[in-house]
Amino acid sequence: MLGSGKERWLDTAVSGIRFGPDRRQVRRELAAHLEDKEAGLHRSFPDIPEAEAQDRALAAMGDAEELKRELARIHRPWLGWLWTASRWTLVVLWFLFLLVGMGNRDGVVERSLWGRMTGRAMYHRVWGGERAQLGGYTFQIIGAAYVDRPEEYGAEDSLQLTLRVSSPRFWARIDENTVLAGLTAVDPHGGRHEMDRHIVVNRTDTEHNSSYWITSTWGTRILSGGDFCRWGLGWKDFSLYIPAEDWTPGARMTLEFTCELGDFVLSAPVTERVVVP
Repeated sequence: MLGSGKERWLDTAVSGIRFGPDRRQVRRELAAHLEDKEAGLHRSFPDIPEAEAQDRALAAMGDAEELKRELARIHRPWLGWLWTASRWTLVVLWFLFLLVGMGNRDGVVERSLWGRMTGRAMYHRVWGGERAQLGGYTFQIIGAAYVDRPEEYGAEDSLQLTLRVSSPRFWARIDENTVLAGLTAVDPHGGRHEMDRHIVVNRTDTEHNSSYWITSTWGTRILSGGDFCRWGLGWKDFSLYIPAEDWTPGARMTLEFTCELGDFVLSAPVTERVVVP
């Protein structure tokens, strides 16, 4: 068979490359070089027989055994597997970042990997807030604000702390019900507010339509209590509210947490007044 010599030469030349994708790619490149050399011979010598053109092209490419050893030295299998693994790693990271981005959109109700988010906003970021370690989790205050709401809607002002619960084990479950059940917020005057018990206020609109009145309720606001608001890989944020009575800038809001694993106390001064629509 006319092509058997070429096929044997190609198979021998690439047989030292142990990473399959590399071996197939190099074989295609060598076959293309052989075809180019044969085509060049046919252009220079139009009457040359096909078998002779192939033999001359193979001779110009060199000894297949020597080329095999050189290609095996250059194409290490671990480099190929590392390249393949890095490509899959990028795909996985892209997917995870996409999930995190979806979970961090404020104002939208989303289904997270382990729970439900409400989109409660963090009104003022605190950098380097107090933190505590408990049961392999880190609890840290990352936000504090006096939330000034418009009086025309009957909404009440409140103090807000944002608590982040995180774990280096990003797959670990952070149960929002367990977190809120263990939290008690203490206002600057010593009043205690359990975060798993909500006091809410609503914005209401009433309009007359034909012969009857329509009352609609919208814009529910938490006056006292806690709510899961945002999530990411290995962390969840909780918005915690208490009534803002006789607040003065710098007054401290304290969080007490207790569960079967232990307890801790965190606090932060509330210095920022944020007016919200």
